[in-house]
Amino acid sequence: MHRVLSIWLPQLPLNRLERAGDLRVESVFAVVAQIKNAWRLTHLSEAACAVGLNAGLSVPDARAMAPELLTEPCNAMRDANLLRALWRWADTLSPSVSVCPPDGLLLDISGCAHLFGGETAMAEHAQSRLAEMQIDSRIAIADTKGAAWALSRFSHNDISVAESGQTADALQHLPLDGLDLSAAVQNDLRRAGLTSFKQLYPIKPSELARRFGLELTSALAKTLGHEVDPVLPKSADQIYAARMTLPEPIGLLTDLQAVLERLVESVCARLKKKCCGARRFQLTVRCVDTGDHTLTVGFAQPCFTAAAIVQQYLQPLDKLKIEFGADWFRLEAKQIEPVQPRQQSFIGEPDATDYTAQVVSTLGNRLGFDRVWQFIALDSHLPEQEFCAVEAMDRDTDTVWYKTPRKRPLRLYQPPEYLSALVPGRPPKSFQWRRQTYLTLHAKGPERLTPEWWQNQQSPLRDYWRVQTDSGLRLWLLNYPGRNKADWFVAGRFP
Repeated sequence: MHRVLSIWLPQLPLNRLERAGDLRVESVFAVVAQIKNAWRLTHLSEAACAVGLNAGLSVPDARAMAPELLTEPCNAMRDANLLRALWRWADTLSPSVSVCPPDGLLLDISGCAHLFGGETAMAEHAQSRLAEMQIDSRIAIADTKGAAWALSRFSHNDISVAESGQTADALQHLPLDGLDLSAAVQNDLRRAGLTSFKQLYPIKPSELARRFGLELTSALAKTLGHEVDPVLPKSADQIYAARMTLPEPIGLLTDLQAVLERLVESVCARLKKKCCGARRFQLTVRCVDTGDHTLTVGFAQPCFTAAAIVQQYLQPLDKLKIEFGADWFRLEAKQIEPVQPRQQSFIGEPDATDYTAQVVSTLGNRLGFDRVWQFIALDSHLPEQEFCAVEAMDRDTDTVWYKTPRKRPLRLYQPPEYLSALVPGRPPKSFQWRRQTYLTLHAKGPERLTPEWWQNQQSPLRDYWRVQTDSGLRLWLLNYPGRNKADWFVAGRFP
């Protein structure tokens, strides 16, 4: 029979701070999160609980009770990273491990417990190892995933073991919060006066489904083992990294580059073998006097080319100040994505998109990727809406630009610039723009553009004219017909 072990980490955010040496954990301290438009306490230290604070209190109310309270906003990303690290550690207990976010692990321990001297001994071993890592835990073992999950969170014991075939008896005194139900169904159960498992046992499943829906009966059946609900294991993500330790410190740029090349070749060989590329590479250089220095470079497209990676690292390495040398190096590829191999051209030269990706990568690493923008085409007949600018890294696919059947200026002024008509006409026969006076030699138009009727924005009707001036300047003039005041504007400039 299948047996499942559930590990609950009730103080995971506090444990993360404690492992980092944060001394605030020993005082009146709490981790807070924004819940229902208010900052509320989620995880409290022992000192905070001792003064009467509890989870769910708003920060103003908690500070009114304990003015010395210190708080820290939750960091879900770092908590998730710690949980994933513990997920990899749990492979020492069982080969079938799954993550139960945000603060739990589930292990299928069928056939594993005898290696530790029994299920109770296995649970004690796991809890002892977690305590050595400064992680608080509560552990439960049962026949089903739902039963183990409920026992670890709502049992009064730090270690709970439900005997095989005795799941219903082990759960009978637990609250119904131990079922994986939506908030609406939980609220309906409380309104009906049902608060524990034993109150559901005498009721027929058909009556429960008729009153509370199939969600309740399905969750109860899985928890009691009447329906199959296996632990679905997932192997940890493969890490593409290489490390080198030197017997003597080095500090010359040529030596650093030689070490980097060896690391890059090792990482890229594994990426290429898996047909993957990385959008970000992180190099850690450990100096003998100043500690670790982290250098990160990014790419507009997934990359596994060693020469391109080394090229992007030349400037960061040149700026790295090493006085007494470095003797430890580690390169890791991050943001792994699959790469579909394709032939670039018949003569082996890269196409234009590859050149664009190289330019974006170089500019992004030097200026910041949030400062590198590209234009993409949009489907609209209005000039200012035929394109838009997005961050180059956010561009999913290559933009396809189609030749427009209408002539458009090379430079578009947005908003259009006002001109002063000296000799009236349509367009003006003489006008002043940017403190210069121009005569109209030739004009072609109007090209009338109507607003997009399917959009909510109210864009006025407009007429455009292509104008050749006496100075050789070719302008795109604009006016709005139907207005009382016949103002003219310069909307663009032709080459």
